[in-house]
Amino acid sequence: MIQHMRLAAVLGICFYSYFAVAVSNPDMLLDTLQLITKYGYHGEAHTVTTSDGYILTMHRIAGSEQSPPASGKPVVFLQHGLMCSSADWIILGPEKSLGYLLADAGYDVWMGNARGNTYSKDHITYSTTSQVYWDFSWHEMGIFDLPAEFDYVLEQTGQEDLYYVGHSMGTTMFYVLMSVKPEYSTKVRHMISLAPIAYMKNCRSALATFGSYFPGGQLGMAALQLLGVGELMPNNGFMKILSDLACTEGSIFQPMCQNILFLIVGYDSSQLNKTVLPVILAHTPAGASTKSLSHYAQEISAIEGGFRQWDFYLGNWMQYGSIFPPEYQLSHDIVPTTLFYGDNDLFGDPTDVHQLNTALGKSLEEYRVPLSSFAHMDFLWANDVKTLVNDKVLEVIQSN
Repeated sequence: MIQHMRLAAVLGICFYSYFAVAVSNPDMLLDTLQLITKYGYHGEAHTVTTSDGYILTMHRIAGSEQSPPASGKPVVFLQHGLMCSSADWIILGPEKSLGYLLADAGYDVWMGNARGNTYSKDHITYSTTSQVYWDFSWHEMGIFDLPAEFDYVLEQTGQEDLYYVGHSMGTTMFYVLMSVKPEYSTKVRHMISLAPIAYMKNCRSALATFGSYFPGGQLGMAALQLLGVGELMPNNGFMKILSDLACTEGSIFQPMCQNILFLIVGYDSSQLNKTVLPVILAHTPAGASTKSLSHYAQEISAIEGGFRQWDFYLGNWMQYGSIFPPEYQLSHDIVPTTLFYGDNDLFGDPTDVHQLNTALGKSLEEYRVPLSSFAHMDFLWANDVKTLVNDKVLEVIQSN
């Protein structure tokens, strides 16, 4: 009886703490579409099926009070990075977040969700409990997800082309698409790369670099598959409760939350809004395939610092007809491109961005964010992201 009473007391405290935090941070309990609606914007959810059977959800901001929904608006497509989701583009609210700012400026905003994340976990054949489902990286996202989404969005809107804004893996996916299916260049008017990731020889992320010591990620992948781990860091109820209880402002565990979030990509304490941190961690990480991270680990140790397809090692000859995996041909990417980078980006080192700039077929500008501490996730969540990044993004789009 005493043990039951103790358990009830502990559970009572947990639930009280949970709901107390939830009331003070209601955005933690809302999904992307609910957040859009809450702040007075016209939101929609659309699904599209890729040619290899993955069912993806896209979120749309069709209009706002400043710019009501109307046909003929130019389209901007936003694509999130690794372990993220469409929520990242709106999580700071209407005054700062790029999704809302673009909608207010008169654009038809579509936000993709890569296969395997919170909003895109369905398949016409496989369930997420199957290892076959998780056998993909950002290569498949580039050659299957983006074409299906582009075709759908342009058909729905009646537009001939769109603007593309990618962050981190969202840029990698785009470079893959343009390398393998360059015919899609006619469907993109301008591409904006926030924290672009292709070449990774100078990556300074401790965790990602450690992963690169395993050849091509193959050993790590094999071990994880034996353990049945195909999904990396899913977003679930437990993660939400943990972020609520441990990461809210004033919690003694909040510094740990900050360090976990920024360990891979770089930490910028001056730009982190600690009040928003529990909301961020309620939505992120949003899940990804383990193979996606392994593919990045492979790029860090790639031959001659190249940007290559998945390395099958002894199976390369059967897969590609060559000893080594083929390199992505970035010169095929003739979409006008603007690259944004930060000095403190451990994942997307400025030196690698400069190399990317020379390899792209039509890069127009490198824009260095004018703050030396600016890091990888600051492009989405920094206190001053509007003035440091988003105002420039709007300027580039409006002038192209």
